[in-house]
Amino acid sequence: MPISIYNTLTGKKEEFKPMESGRVRMYACGVTVYDECHLGHARSAFIFDFIRRYLIFRGYKVTFVRNITDVDDKIINRARMETADNSSPLFGKDLNTATREVAERYTKSFYSDMDSLDISRADIEPKATEHIKEIIAMVCALVDKGCAYESGGDVYFDVRKFPGYGKLSHQDKDQMLEDAHPGKLEKKRDPLDFALWKSAKQNEPEWDSPWGKGRPGWHIECSAMSTKYLGENFDIHGGGRDLIFPHHENEVAQSECSTGKPFANFWIHNGLLTINGEKMSKSLGNYVSIKGVLERYPTDVLKVFFLGTHYSHPIDFTWDKMDAAKKGYERFIVLLDKIDRRLSGAAQVRPAKCAAADEAKEKFIEAMDDDFNTPSALGTMYDLVSAANKIVDRNEDISVLKYVKDAILELGGVLGLCFKASSSGLSDTEVQKLVDARVEAKKRKDFAESDRIRRELGLKGIILEDDKDRTYWRRKV
Repeated sequence: MPISIYNTLTGKKEEFKPMESGRVRMYACGVTVYDECHLGHARSAFIFDFIRRYLIFRGYKVTFVRNITDVDDKIINRARMETADNSSPLFGKDLNTATREVAERYTKSFYSDMDSLDISRADIEPKATEHIKEIIAMVCALVDKGCAYESGGDVYFDVRKFPGYGKLSHQDKDQMLEDAHPGKLEKKRDPLDFALWKSAKQNEPEWDSPWGKGRPGWHIECSAMSTKYLGENFDIHGGGRDLIFPHHENEVAQSECSTGKPFANFWIHNGLLTINGEKMSKSLGNYVSIKGVLERYPTDVLKVFFLGTHYSHPIDFTWDKMDAAKKGYERFIVLLDKIDRRLSGAAQVRPAKCAAADEAKEKFIEAMDDDFNTPSALGTMYDLVSAANKIVDRNEDISVLKYVKDAILELGGVLGLCFKASSSGLSDTEVQKLVDARVEAKKRKDFAESDRIRRELGLKGIILEDDKDRTYWRRKV
């Protein structure tokens, strides 16, 4: 069965056919590094991570590019604010230096968050400031072709020169013009025109260009970097739904006018995230950081929460929903713990085929082939957990259990799940020592001491299960 993907450009689900057999070239818009990442950033990064993982699972060689915007009005404004704040380490510094340091700080923070989420790095992660040469070259090409014009040191794209403007967002130019407030032209000829290059302002980051000192506009960087690393025409471009207009619409226009070729063949957009039904905002007091969530839940629980909603749909975050995701995730951990007990002490086990696992894998592929339908794929994995628990209860051969475990780990890995239990601060050796001490206390009929040790372990995230022959333990999710 071929993979089908909903293509924003055409407004329908289409069979995915990469330009080169066996190879996929994919670009996703990354973060603008002016603040800590939030859950919306986490969801978008995770979505394109599992899409990439699935394409690799299906046999494709994937080249994945995700940019970092490290020069932008938001970064400059953050730096300006901090240079005036005597509690900031940037207090009193010149704006150019402060802007660079803000970008460096939040770039490091972004990578720290991605590492904590176990989200793989892209193959190439270009920064805007390292590609000024390519950006200027593309702006020059647009000016030379009459698709852009200089005005007071700025350079603007002439939207009227691109007949297809609006084809990605499915908007009519006349309606866009009404919404653009035609009276506010500034240096532009037309309210729909957008900046490719901005003239320098005092103390702000700047580079030499044919139009004087300045810096790139936001939209042009993605066009310049994606074409450099993936070619003028490539397979997939993605990002959040909020980027469709104007950012991605403008990318299409400037790229296709520059090269004369189609830009990206498939456009994938993920739905946005709200908090308790409202847009996330620090001013509303409902801002939830990635670090804040991971202080309360393992990474996989957040991923299970994300996977329960189709990537293209909006998702609403609540702590109750996270608790529900945790309960679902615990089913995997409890099962894997049971299987590991059965496999413990056994010699090297060769997996023996299991029909339930093979059926689950087929259904998993069917779900993911259908526009990366993770809710159905995750449901298939839960069905496998139920079937596997029955296999454990029937005390079937451990070679079958090994096959089931391998299947769960493989499919979970495709979805970015690591199946790591929480760390309690105690090593396995320390836990086992306390468990053994409790066993000895029970033998002495010192039930007070036995209960005390159980409570101590429970407070440190260790769950005990007493069997007739021995006591098992596992870490809480």
